[in-house]
Amino acid sequence: MDTDQGALQLVRSLRWSLRHLYNPEQLALSPLVQLLDLGRQADGKSLREVLLEAIDGLRPSSDVPAQNKAWRVFGALYYRYVDQFAQHEVAKTLGLSVRQLRRQEHLAMCVLADQLWVRYGPKAGTDKRSPGIVNTPALSSQRSPSGITREQELDWLHDSAAREPVDVLEIVRSAVRTVTPLSTALRVPLDCQLPEGLPRLNVLCTSARQALVAVLSVAIRAGSSERVTITAGARQRWVNIGVVAGGQRAAEIPGDLADSVEMARQLSEVCGGKLEVVWGEGTQPAFSAVVSLPVVEDAKVLIVDDNADSVQLFERYLASTSYSCVSSTDPREALALAQELRPCAIVLDVMMPGLDGWELLERLREDPDTSGIPVIVCTILPEAQLALTLGAAEFLRKPVNRAQLMSALERLAEREQPESPAPPG
Repeated sequence: MDTDQGALQLVRSLRWSLRHLYNPEQLALSPLVQLLDLGRQADGKSLREVLLEAIDGLRPSSDVPAQNKAWRVFGALYYRYVDQFAQHEVAKTLGLSVRQLRRQEHLAMCVLADQLWVRYGPKAGTDKRSPGIVNTPALSSQRSPSGITREQELDWLHDSAAREPVDVLEIVRSAVRTVTPLSTALRVPLDCQLPEGLPRLNVLCTSARQALVAVLSVAIRAGSSERVTITAGARQRWVNIGVVAGGQRAAEIPGDLADSVEMARQLSEVCGGKLEVVWGEGTQPAFSAVVSLPVVEDAKVLIVDDNADSVQLFERYLASTSYSCVSSTDPREALALAQELRPCAIVLDVMMPGLDGWELLERLREDPDTSGIPVIVCTILPEAQLALTLGAAEFLRKPVNRAQLMSALERLAEREQPESPAPPG
């Protein structure tokens, strides 16, 4: 790692990537693809395999005592990001307080970044020295008097609240109201050009609002009293909020503006989004930014399992993904639910009282309203061939981890995608 800033960028990118570990579309956008020189063909799935392999590579050998710090480093990453446990659950498993776990996660993230850089960084294999990320000054340069870093504060923000559906116009107008006194004082008019009918956002409301406030504040101060225009539009699974400040920017960008942009970038990432910024040159606008935030998607997965603990486990696996979860512990009501909801997939247990999974699978396949819904049979029984013969699309043998479930859902999604048309001639 050539500079402290480079080390900081690597750790930030790693943290963002781990948060999107089971979302291949988002993961494909990760800066790690370039930072780790994974090649032009690398995508979200290949990066996920790299990260899973790297985390597993930190697993201590069986003869290492359970109290050893190496197990805490591994556990902080594995339980938190591979199994997707909540912080308080990981803390309880490792025998730590939540505050202690946050420090442990930060250390573990740096250790993992070190290992990744040695193995996958540019010219990997020519210099096996550690880049020293764990002890890099940049990683602790933003430390507050309480000893908590800015990165740890953002982690807490990410983990302390859940994403929720948010109306785009409401959140943009709320941010505009907040910065209006500043625009009035500096005589910079705000021009909102916001269309109706945009899809709802799936974000942490507070983080998204603060990111927009920061971007608007920078635009107002960067525009040399010229108009600031705010636009919004939807594209695929994103809503893009554009902010453009007219006029010419100063020769030197003030440090506080650059810091505000960086905070807006990090807050956008906490929401699962991203921020792109251009500082104008010559006749270009002084400042242009696009805040891209994810939209609410209606991709329901129906979980049918009489074991409430299994249902809760699957619900946790699907939390913070593009899927929403509907569950039933009564197989007799599952058929009606499937007819009503038309989920993108059904995860079906077999050993259930009254109506077992094989019988329910048969009914699902026979009903015209549900025959096209792919079913993932998930059971302790070693009956993969039987499940597939009876019409299941996928088979998972319990116990199932999050990576296995997400991989099965991704395979189903790929099968649903239309084939590219053959070239003419």
